[in-house]
Amino acid sequence: MIRVTAYSAKNGLTKTDSLEGARAALADEKAVIWVHFDRRSETSDAILEQLFGFHPLAIEDVYKGGHRPKVEDYHDYLYLIVHALADGEPDPALPELRELDLFLGSNFLVSHSDGAATAFQAVAKRLDQDPKAIARGPAFLAHAILDQVIDRFRPFGDAYGKVLEQLEDRVLAKRGAVEGEESLEQILELTRALVRLRRLAIAQRHVLTRLAQAEFDEIPADSQPFFRDVSEHFVEFHDDVEVHLDEARALFEAFHSLSSYRMNEVMRLLTVISTIVLPLTFVTGVYGMNFPNMPEFSVPHSYELAWGIMISLSLVQVIWFRRRGWL
Repeated sequence: MIRVTAYSAKNGLTKTDSLEGARAALADEKAVIWVHFDRRSETSDAILEQLFGFHPLAIEDVYKGGHRPKVEDYHDYLYLIVHALADGEPDPALPELRELDLFLGSNFLVSHSDGAATAFQAVAKRLDQDPKAIARGPAFLAHAILDQVIDRFRPFGDAYGKVLEQLEDRVLAKRGAVEGEESLEQILELTRALVRLRRLAIAQRHVLTRLAQAEFDEIPADSQPFFRDVSEHFVEFHDDVEVHLDEARALFEAFHSLSSYRMNEVMRLLTVISTIVLPLTFVTGVYGMNFPNMPEFSVPHSYELAWGIMISLSLVQVIWFRRRGWL
């Protein structure tokens, strides 16, 4: 779907979805134009290639996907790639991201997304309520979209803290038991997700920082504070990701430490049992040889005496082990 929104003092706010409508809007040099589309079509190709004449490599990046966040200056316009959370409730263990492409010029903004329409719908709704908002220029319009995109990241980052707290409680409760293997899998899933988000955050933070600085002519000085605000919000998210990644790695190490501790406890118990059984095995082995001339067999109550010796040895060892703190 293609949506063309234009505003001028003469015609006010107008909307169209055709190539001819976009060409007519662009012919008005005083108009501010926003073109948004979410899938490739003949009309979108014509708008990108013929109407605006964007660089072929930039157009290729729009449709190819799989790019890191970046900003490129083509002199007459900027080409931005940013990543946004996909529409719907995000899953911390498997965050689904979508690329957003923005072409920012002196009087136009061309945007493209596939599966992240929430930000664009919010901005379009705002324009319906306040048509003159677009008159502030395409840079302010780009800021409004980026602000919607970045605002969705922050609560998503906070969700990681809650999930990690729950996992920490479960790990400490299980103390490395076999039943805690499910927690280990969740820790690994969260760690992988956080590593992925960290790579994204580093690149996207760099892009937003460049936009917030006086580096590009397409972003006027009066809009730079707004871009700095967006950049600061994403820096906070990036910092949260770094902290949560450290927490996940620490939790992973804690799980293995508790597992090792539990294993040592089991091995110590088995060693104590083996030590107690060892003299009993010696006694039963000696008197189980069944030689006919063993003098102990002629002693009255020798059977009861052997039991008494074995029980006494066991009690002495148990008392000694308890005093040593091994039981």
